[in-house]
Amino acid sequence: MSIIELKNIEFGYGKTKVLKSIDLNVEKGEFLSIIGPNGAGKSTLLKTINNIFDEYDGNISIYGKNLKDYKRKELARIVSFVPQETYLDFEFSVEELIFMGRYPFQNRFKTDTINDYEICYKAMTLTNTLEIKDRLITQISGGERQRTLIAKALAQDPKIILLDEPTSHLDINHQIEVLEILKELNKTKDLTIITVLHDLNLASRYSDKLVLLKDGKILKTGSAQEVLTVSNIENAYNMNVVVELNKYTNSPVVIPIEAKKRKKNQLFPSIHLISGGGSGENIISRLFTEGIDFSVGVLNIGDSDWQLANSLKVKIIEEKPFSAIREETIQKNMELIRTKDIIVISQVPIGYGNLANIQMALNAINEGKKVIYIKNNAFENIDYTNGAATKIYNELISKGMIVLNSIQELIDYLENYKNI
Repeated sequence: MSIIELKNIEFGYGKTKVLKSIDLNVEKGEFLSIIGPNGAGKSTLLKTINNIFDEYDGNISIYGKNLKDYKRKELARIVSFVPQETYLDFEFSVEELIFMGRYPFQNRFKTDTINDYEICYKAMTLTNTLEIKDRLITQISGGERQRTLIAKALAQDPKIILLDEPTSHLDINHQIEVLEILKELNKTKDLTIITVLHDLNLASRYSDKLVLLKDGKILKTGSAQEVLTVSNIENAYNMNVVVELNKYTNSPVVIPIEAKKRKKNQLFPSIHLISGGGSGENIISRLFTEGIDFSVGVLNIGDSDWQLANSLKVKIIEEKPFSAIREETIQKNMELIRTKDIIVISQVPIGYGNLANIQMALNAINEGKKVIYIKNNAFENIDYTNGAATKIYNELISKGMIVLNSIQELIDYLENYKNI
């Protein structure tokens, strides 16, 4: 029984199409993983299914009802969503955060009921978070935080759970732990799971079905054996690979051999990109495809933009995971910025941890560098610094920062750069 149906879905940011002619059916109780290179549209597809991005063309139905006809609370009683990047700077306890999952079932000012307690404590038991329920969310490990977010999603008592790269930032032990929990929930609760996974071999091991995306289109849908072929992986990832069968799990294993070489395009100026949290994925992919000489930074290790740039062997100035940018890292990044022609800023949310990135852009424009800002309608409010970031952006604009509306406008600008 298909409980989710997507028909001819098209979605983009401004003039840039991210999803193109997507047709997909998801069966009840299925564990489906969306895979593909960064910038292929994986997270965008997941957010579109959750109606976060609702300006799409085509039709999505869940349990036979048009997605756009659902009220937000009504949809939240059926579908829960675990995002890739979650800013949890408030000092809630693990228990308090998990109880927030009951919001779709509560009226305003209503207190928690016995049923709410039973559902939340069951969610904590299933995710092994009961023993850490009194600890602050800011004081637990990455694996514990991910289990807590899954418990919060389970507290919604959903029929479908969507997860955007639930194993990112985790070591292999915690990756397996999280996916084992999800697979057990999939089997015992008949929970339909749709997840974006970066690791092809984990996707192969735990998924009933894979959806391989490339450039916003579905390249292949099917079992791991059907999707993870040498030709499909080399086509999607531009990598030379070998695919073997894991004798322990009986699932295909993809072994990367080497990235196919690309030529740098000397007609374009060199770029330093300031991004993070997935905001730069499409820009990184396009700059790489065009053969443009570029670097990225500062990015926290494990960040989705970091993962993409690292996989493409792009020069990165990096910082420790979940850490603010240190002075020594600022110095390294400024040294790299001074070697580039143009600084490009994606529309990345700015908190106190990455505020130094746009301050460095301001330093660069004061030193005579060109700075370009790429708007992205997906983000409405990106200043989480009580106005400090907005103040810097206003100063950048006053000093000549160029604001463009799409990646294509950036490419057009770069093509004409030497004539400007």
